Amino acid sequence: MTTPEQPTERKSGMKQLAAEEFDLAEAIGGVRGVVESVLPVIVFLGVYLPTHRLLLASGLALLAATIALLARLLARTPITQALGGFLGVAICAMWAAYSGSAEGYFAPGLAINAVYAAIMLISMLVRYPLIGLADGLIRGENNWRTSPRMPRYYAITLLWAAMFALRLGVQWPLYTSGNVAALGTARLLMGIPLFAVVIFISWLALRRKDPDQSAPEPAAPAAEIAPSSDQPPQ
Repeated sequence: MTTPEQPTERKSGMKQLAAEEFDLAEAIGGVRGVVESVLPVIVFLGVYLPTHRLLLASGLALLAATIALLARLLARTPITQALGGFLGVAICAMWAAYSGSAEGYFAPGLAINAVYAAIMLISMLVRYPLIGLADGLIRGENNWRTSPRMPRYYAITLLWAAMFALRLGVQWPLYTSGNVAALGTARLLMGIPLFAVVIFISWLALRRKDPDQSAPEPAAPAAEIAPSSDQPPQ
């Protein structure tokens, strides 16, 4: 009697770092996750650019995030991503209303990228690269700081810091110039697409086994067979 195969655990988001095979859909949250991420921005731009009605655009963007969250609740599916998106949109909408400017809707995102870039760099300075910590937690490895992967942890942490810094470097001038259309477009293009590229490169770098585990152990030499006494001399 054969035992049924256990279903493979789904590795979404950053858990893809420890996946045996990279799954882009799982990394970015699937089609539903992509829609939940980009829809509020698209709604905001689609309403504000032709009407310049800031409160209406912010309110409808928040409504889109609310509907996505309620759909998750009704379907009894995990709400972590949708809840995070809802809270993010709520903060963006409130800041836009407070600042009275459409570019204010994107200010929290700029601040988050600046904070993440700083955290990544600081983690490297204190010799605790954040990607190494994440990889260790995902794999259940408490000794990740003594792993031969450490050089790769530093390199990949620097890559993530560069991603956040690149977002900030491109979007900040658009923010200060008040170019809402270009700012929103950059936000969309440098969101999930850039994240997908960086996490795939991270997976490529971390999927290999440690050097001390990748090389097979040398086989024991075969024992020499001494000629028996009844064999004829050569």
